[in-house]
Amino acid sequence: MTATKIVLIRHGQTEWNKAGRLHGRSDLPLNATGIAQAHSLAAELFTDGPWDAIYSSPLFRACQSAQILATSLGLAKVQENPELMERDFGESEGRLVKGLDAGQRRLMMDLGETEEHLVQRGVNALFKISVQHPQQRVLVVSHAALISSVLTALSGEDQPRLANAQMIELEPALLNNFVAREALWH
Repeated sequence: MTATKIVLIRHGQTEWNKAGRLHGRSDLPLNATGIAQAHSLAAELFTDGPWDAIYSSPLFRACQSAQILATSLGLAKVQENPELMERDFGESEGRLVKGLDAGQRRLMMDLGETEEHLVQRGVNALFKISVQHPQQRVLVVSHAALISSVLTALSGEDQPRLANAQMIELEPALLNNFVAREALWH
């Protein structure tokens, strides 16, 4: 039996990404570079297709990226899932983090949603997707903090933040092992 293949994708670039600002839940569109990145990624994914489904955070930058992918890959509908939203950075949203060291950046990021909460909802979303799409190939468009925090929790090793429009395949065993030892939300 083949496990569900889930590929995690960070949305394309926005003006705030370019400037080095924390997005969080702030809802901004892709810039011209981000749109081009999404089209380039679609061409790359087309050669690795076909794909069965695509999910996205409801934030515009992720939905816009997912819609470009869906259209290029012949997928009928982008399924939005609020559990895939970026971490809420509270009063730090919109603040410049470019040039800050890791400790300073962490302090700013911790002013909103806890990383534990972020990981719980992210894992919950991915597990539901894997259950709803057994043995299928699924794309999931989300955000840097969610993706890196979830992958770090699943693997037990620090994971680097994905660049805009970068993708990484989720190792099914990591998700299943984590869910086997941690209670999920309902």
